[in-house]
Amino acid sequence: MIPSQGRISEPIRYAVEKPGRMLRPTLVLLSSYLLEDLPEGERDTVAQQRVIEAAAVVETLHIATLCHDDLIDGATLRRGRPSTNAVYGDALALLAGDYLLARCMQVAASLDVTRVQVMADTLIDVCVGQMLESSQLHDAQRTEEDYLAAVSGKTARLLRTAAGMGALRSEASDDARAALERFGHHLGMAFQIWDDILDICSEETGKQQAKDIMNGVYTLPVIYAVKDVPDLVLPLLRDLPISDEQCRRIVAVVRECGAIDRAAELAQRHISDALHAVETHPATMRRAPVVRQCLRDLIDVFATQHPALHVLPTAP
Repeated sequence: MIPSQGRISEPIRYAVEKPGRMLRPTLVLLSSYLLEDLPEGERDTVAQQRVIEAAAVVETLHIATLCHDDLIDGATLRRGRPSTNAVYGDALALLAGDYLLARCMQVAASLDVTRVQVMADTLIDVCVGQMLESSQLHDAQRTEEDYLAAVSGKTARLLRTAAGMGALRSEASDDARAALERFGHHLGMAFQIWDDILDICSEETGKQQAKDIMNGVYTLPVIYAVKDVPDLVLPLLRDLPISDEQCRRIVAVVRECGAIDRAAELAQRHISDALHAVETHPATMRRAPVVRQCLRDLIDVFATQHPALHVLPTAP
């Protein structure tokens, strides 16, 4: 994964050496587990290794997009430490992201030709989602539909791909793979909404607080606040550039008008839809309770940062 030349290996190693929650590779392995129907001693070790490699492919693509995201946002922090561009400069950070994308496709090609197509389609959708978001910077009229379309591409698409990759070692039907992909899509939508809530509400995420507002990315809580109390929010959003004091006032209004709870409720519905996808399909329902417990553990981590995120739907 890392090139041998010392001067160029450093930014690449720096980008990959401190992983976050490892959600995407975990989703590959979890989805594979959902479809597994053989006792442990009878499982195909070659196929198991392919699933592990698929998990690495998905995470590599994710890290590459983070390198590029930090450049777009001008971010100086990533996961509680200086971002790759802050340490090594924009040019090397850009090339590190490009290198990781190339390595991602290289490993995907070793799995089978269809995986290359899947990863290429995923990268296209991620780029489209990010472009949709970037095309509406500082747009106070951004709608919920605009936001969801961008999130579906830039975040949910990769989780959808990760979940679908779990079918790599099994003889899963197209219908079972589609159920896994629905699970990943809805999970991705929920996690991005949660992340956007925490950007506004938490000082413990390892990122700059309210960075999205300062960068002109108006996420779902802000969109809801604009809709509910436009006279309070629109003048602050339209007076550019947004100062630190304006940002604090926007955050206060978003918190006070109920926009946070509304956004959390939409994330909740996506979690319910994600669980429904695996709890009702014959190929995955037997082991779906394990998914519910994994989600509960993960949600508990989010909930330590904001109480609106703690609810998990009750089991059917």
